[in-house]
Amino acid sequence: MFNLIIVYFCELIIKHYIMKKILFFTFIIAFSASLSAQTMPSLNSSDVTKDSLEAAAKENPEMEAQIKQALMKDEGLQKETINYLKSNPDTTKSVTSMVKKNGGSNKGIMKSILGDKSLSQAAIDYISNNPELLSKAMKVIGM
Repeated sequence: MFNLIIVYFCELIIKHYIMKKILFFTFIIAFSASLSAQTMPSLNSSDVTKDSLEAAAKENPEMEAQIKQALMKDEGLQKETINYLKSNPDTTKSVTSMVKKNGGSNKGIMKSILGDKSLSQAAIDYISNNPELLSKAMKVIGM
């Protein structure tokens, strides 16, 4: 009888040990399956370029001067920036009065905008937050 009890407990211990191993391996398999099911995001070189230009614009204080320089040189940038400032509710009144004063000359309007601190900052922010315009501005000044 005593032998029977010992055999019974040994069987229980062995079954318990095997069940623990099975549970452990099941957990490992489920965990590895969940990791392999996740996809990694891919990066385009154009995304990296846009991000680096935006980061450079925010970190480099000389970037503002370069953007101002590009705004004075390129008519396309001038038109897009002026149109943005006209449509922006915060800057509409100021830009409209500048347009009337300068008679529609983009270069004169841009000089007036860059002479006003708040409008100048709005124009620089618009260019630096728009990757296409920022890369265009950098091309205009030779960067």
